[in-house]
Amino acid sequence: MGFTLRNIFLVSIALLLSNCRKKKELIEAEPTQYEISGVVQKGPFNIGTSITLFELDQNFIQTGKSFNGQISDNSGTFQLGKIPISTNFVIARADGFYFNEVCGSNSSSQITLNCITKTGTSNPININLLTHLEKPRVEYLLSQGEIFDSAKVKAQREVLNIFNYSSSGIQQSENLDITQSGDGNAKLLAISCIMQGFRTEAELSSILSTISSDIRTDGILNDAAIKSSLIDHAVFLDTTKIKNNITNFYTSLGMSITIPNFEKYVKHFVLNSGYASGSGIFMYPANGNYGNNILEKTQLNYNNNVGLTSLTASTKKCSSFKIRLKTLTSGPGGFAINQGTGQNLAVVIIGGGEMIFTVLDTALPFDMQLSLHPGNTILVEYYEGPTLVPTFSKTITVI
Repeated sequence: MGFTLRNIFLVSIALLLSNCRKKKELIEAEPTQYEISGVVQKGPFNIGTSITLFELDQNFIQTGKSFNGQISDNSGTFQLGKIPISTNFVIARADGFYFNEVCGSNSSSQITLNCITKTGTSNPININLLTHLEKPRVEYLLSQGEIFDSAKVKAQREVLNIFNYSSSGIQQSENLDITQSGDGNAKLLAISCIMQGFRTEAELSSILSTISSDIRTDGILNDAAIKSSLIDHAVFLDTTKIKNNITNFYTSLGMSITIPNFEKYVKHFVLNSGYASGSGIFMYPANGNYGNNILEKTQLNYNNNVGLTSLTASTKKCSSFKIRLKTLTSGPGGFAINQGTGQNLAVVIIGGGEMIFTVLDTALPFDMQLSLHPGNTILVEYYEGPTLVPTFSKTITVI
């Protein structure tokens, strides 16, 4: 009896140890070597940008294994080489400075972009605004039992829908490249320009975070303020200047690229988004340093007896802005400028009571001191952004 029980006990222990060894062997199976490379683009990220790859398990939870590298040149290219990964699901993260295609210069601070993807193919792992915006939505869908490939397709479609773009025929977001032809690449570049707009890096990071959080559970952008902000910036983009900025940047690197036709998608968004404009990117306070602001859009009557008048506005970095003043009444000019004020303005005197004021650096403030002459009417024309015709005008009366 004792012998039988002893044998049963020993056999049970042997089976338990055998199962443990099998499980250990399964966990410690030799990882597969994956060749990891790609490009990070907002505009292209700068040399020295850190790239971190996080391994995910079959439940899409980080295993604790990560791999680090850097972007090797200012084109945004990275090459991590062969990475041993136990599964083929990873998160790729880039932290660095980038080329701002709207301004035509490098960013003054860093931003972070992410991508959730799977390895095991010959395709690159590109990190961009689309991969970043869709990542939280993909993760939510996976948590709800969605298959990975299906979650990626659905999330991309929903992000593109924010900009009124179709996802038909577009590659996965991590395969897109703003230096290549094709509709998918054009839509990526258009979104990159719209999201950048005239925002600082902090403002860009904030709006990216807000959109990602907003669409995470339902795939729909509900925030009306964000919608207004997107259209407010998009309408003033100078796509010709942006295209030249990108071309010149890559030419300086000795690279010949193909810029996709992103212009039509910026225009498509402006015309078809259906988003209501908000306060815009140009602001006109009621008063400046010298008195009532002649640019405040609702004021039509100015009293010369209260003293001098200001010509001032709040503008955004990399935008363009000018004002035309034209005296409509006959006789002496309806206004005069006080020399030595408004140092950030270039003034062209046309004659006959007409002047054009152009802001030299829209990242800096300006305030021109004006003297208005009673008994005159003056046409005020606003040229907000890259336009040859006024975006707004008013006629004021000086009493």
